[in-house]
Amino acid sequence: MTRRSSWSALLTAASLVIAAPAAAAPATVPAPAAAPPPAPGPAPSATSKQTGPKSQPPPSPDQPFNLPVAARTDAYGPRPPGVPELTREQIVQYGLQNPLVKAADAQIEQMEATLLRAKFSWVPVIKTTTALAPGVYTRCKDIKLESFGSSDPVDFQYCSPADSVDIDTIGGYFRQLKEAGIAFRFGADFIIPLFTSGKIKHGKEMAQAGVALAQLAKERTRQETVLRVHQAHTALLLARESLAILDEAWKVVQEAKGQILADLGESEDADVDDTNPDRDPADLPRVELGELTLMERALEARKIEAVALATLWTIAGEAAPVGFDIAERALVTDSVDGGLRELSHYRELGEQQRPEAKMAAGLVELRKAGEKFARSQFLPDFGIAVSVQISYMNQADRNMKALYYFDRFNYNRVIFAFAMNWNLDFHNSYFGLKKARAERREAEHQREAARYLLGLEVEKAYRDLQHADKSVKLTEQATKKAKQLVVDQQVKQTVGGGNFAELEKALTRWAEWRFKQFEAIHAHNVALAGLSRAVGTALGASPSPSAASAPTNSISAASSP
Repeated sequence: MTRRSSWSALLTAASLVIAAPAAAAPATVPAPAAAPPPAPGPAPSATSKQTGPKSQPPPSPDQPFNLPVAARTDAYGPRPPGVPELTREQIVQYGLQNPLVKAADAQIEQMEATLLRAKFSWVPVIKTTTALAPGVYTRCKDIKLESFGSSDPVDFQYCSPADSVDIDTIGGYFRQLKEAGIAFRFGADFIIPLFTSGKIKHGKEMAQAGVALAQLAKERTRQETVLRVHQAHTALLLARESLAILDEAWKVVQEAKGQILADLGESEDADVDDTNPDRDPADLPRVELGELTLMERALEARKIEAVALATLWTIAGEAAPVGFDIAERALVTDSVDGGLRELSHYRELGEQQRPEAKMAAGLVELRKAGEKFARSQFLPDFGIAVSVQISYMNQADRNMKALYYFDRFNYNRVIFAFAMNWNLDFHNSYFGLKKARAERREAEHQREAARYLLGLEVEKAYRDLQHADKSVKLTEQATKKAKQLVVDQQVKQTVGGGNFAELEKALTRWAEWRFKQFEAIHAHNVALAGLSRAVGTALGASPSPSAASAPTNSISAASSP
C-alpha cells in the first residue's frame, strides 16, 4: 500500500495550502534544548481568507474515510460499539477448538480403535452355524443275530422310517414329512492362537505407529492454526495503522482543498474581495487527484482489514463471541523468548519438535513393521481348534446308538485339536514382501528429504526474522530522523525562512518511512510466527512495553520524537 507516487501526489496537494507567499509575521524560535512549540496551521497569504471548521458530512458507504458503522457480523468498516474484544491469545484458544482440530481428534480415535483390535486379536473369533429343518421319523429295534462259527449272539440295532419309506429318495423324504417333526443343528468353531509367527506382534506395532502419526497430524493442525491467527492478527493491525496514517493525510488534504477553494473564490461563502490572485487554478485538480489517490489506498486497506478480521472469525469458529474485535490497538514487535539464538540451535530444535519431522520418522517405523508383517506371511500359524456340535430331532428315536455310514440324529459333542494354518501362496506373499520393502525404502528417503527441506525452511524463516529485526531498527531510526526534518522545516516556515519544496520532500520521506516501519514490524511478527512453526514450538514472548512500535499518527511538530 505504499507507493512513492501516491504519497508524492498527496503531499504535493497538502503543501499547496502553504504555497502562497507567507506573511513575515515575527515568531519566537525555540531554544535548541527546549521542546518545539505546537505546530502552527498552514501559513496563509496576505490576501487569503482563513477557512473555519466545517461540519462533518453524513457517513457514506462510498467514502472510505467516513464509512457508516458496520453491523456486528460485517467485517467491512468501523466496528460498532460494545462488541466483545479478544486478545490474540484468546483467539488462539478459540481457534484450537475449530472443526479441523476436532476432525484430527476423531482421526486419533479411529486409529486407537484399530490399535485395540490389534491388541485383542488373540481373542478367538467364534463362528457359529444354526439350522432348523424338517426331521426324519425313525424308530430303532434291538435284535440279536446269530453269528456263524460262534455260539454267542451279536447285539444289533435296526433303525428304519415308518412304513419302510426310503428317506434317501426325494419322494420318500416328502412322503414322511407329516410325521417327521423338526431337526435342529447348532455348531460353534473357534481357534485359540498359540504361535502366529509374529503376525499379532507386528500388527500391534503398525497400529501403534498409526496412532502416533494421527497425534502428530493433530499437532500439525494446531500449529497451523496458531500461525494463521498470528498472520491474520498482524495483518489486521497493519491495515488499521495504515488507515490511521491515511486518515491523517486525508485531513491535511481537506484543509488544503478548503484553502484553495477560498483563494479561488469557489467556496460556499466565497467573497470576491478575499480571493488570492497568486493562487494557481491548477492547484484544485492537483488536490482532487490527491483525494482520489488517498481514497484508492484507503479502499485497499479497508479490504485487507475486512479479510483479516473475517479470517480471525472463521478460525475462532462458533466457540468465540459473534462479531468480536481484537483488543490490541497498536502494532508492536513480538520479542523472541530468550533472544534470537544461533541458526544451528533452531535446526536441531526443528528436527526434534517439528511434527512433520516426527511424522517422517514415524512413517519409517510403520513401514518397517509392515515389512516384518509381510515376511511373517510365509510362515504357518499354530493353535488349538475347538468345535462344539449339537443336533436334535424330535421324531428320531433318542435311544439310537449309531447309524452306519451316517451320523446320529440326536447328539452333542466337543472336539479339541492341535491345528496348523499355513497358506502356501508363496508367490503372492513374495510380491507383498517386495512391495513392503519398497515402501520402507521410500519412507526412509522421504525422511531424509524432509530433514533437508525442513532445515531449509528453518533457515529461510530465521533469515527472514533476522532481516525483519534489522529493518525494524533501521526504519525506527529513519522515521525519527525524517520527523526531525519535518519539524525543522515547519519551524523555519513559521518565521518566514522555509523552503516549501524542501518541506514537501520532508513530509513525503517521513510518511514513506512511517509506512516502512509498519511494514517492518508486520514482517517481523510474521517471520517470528513462521520460525515458531518451522521449529515446531512457540518462540515468541508477549510484547513488552519497550517493544518497537510506530510513532503516533500525527504530523504536527508537537508530536515529534
